[in-house]
Amino acid sequence: MKLAHIRLVNIVLTFVGAAVFTSLFLYITLAPADFDQRTRDFAISQVRGEVDEQLGNIAQSDSAERLSEFAGGISSRLQSRIDTARNSLDAGADQFIADILAAACKLDCERRDQAAAAVRDILKSSILLNQGALDRLQSLVVGKYDEVMDELRLDLRIFTGSSAVALIFAFLLSIFRGRAAAHLLPISLCLTAATVIAVLWYALGQDWMTTILFSSYWGWSYSIFLGALSVLMVDIAANKARVSSFVMNGISGVFGSTFTLLPC
Repeated sequence: MKLAHIRLVNIVLTFVGAAVFTSLFLYITLAPADFDQRTRDFAISQVRGEVDEQLGNIAQSDSAERLSEFAGGISSRLQSRIDTARNSLDAGADQFIADILAAACKLDCERRDQAAAAVRDILKSSILLNQGALDRLQSLVVGKYDEVMDELRLDLRIFTGSSAVALIFAFLLSIFRGRAAAHLLPISLCLTAATVIAVLWYALGQDWMTTILFSSYWGWSYSIFLGALSVLMVDIAANKARVSSFVMNGISGVFGSTFTLLPC
């Protein structure tokens, strides 16, 4: 492939990547309602992990067990109703959490009244929660949800913002350092892989992908990855690609290739 063609590939890849990450950064920053809707299931699963023990304790507490046994002494039908309520609270935790958040207008605000009624029904029908316990649980759920969403927004802003800056830098290099097109191509391809991940997250919205992006392991790994690429780009911009040539020739040699890059 001729150098001019490689340069054109770099320009296209880095321009598209910069546009994607800049758009995603603006989306996360300027469209919080849509972002919350897209990530709601992930956030609820994170909240569920924090409050699961409390919900289980409520449903399986000694007081609930005694109430069930006492009801059984009066009426098997009443005991069945209480046991059903306990199991429903334990198994339907995700919906219960979603109703609490909707009642607090954190998501699905249009069904606020309906969600608040559903929460009250849990309180009324289960006979397992007193109002004080429910208030504490609601505060815990809403507080944890806000914490998860704030952290998720920050992580994704850092991911999209830092990637956008790196791709803009690579785009400028592809224009003004055309002689280093071959040195820049592996960097463009690596950043394109990050672009594909971002597009898949936006297009598919899979919880497992959000979990990966939300993990500290991903955060540190991506920071190291982006830092290494940035060092190579600075080398291309200010050091005639001497370090980049050395690194890429070394990698090429590991795979038995005779392809050699020279400083430019």
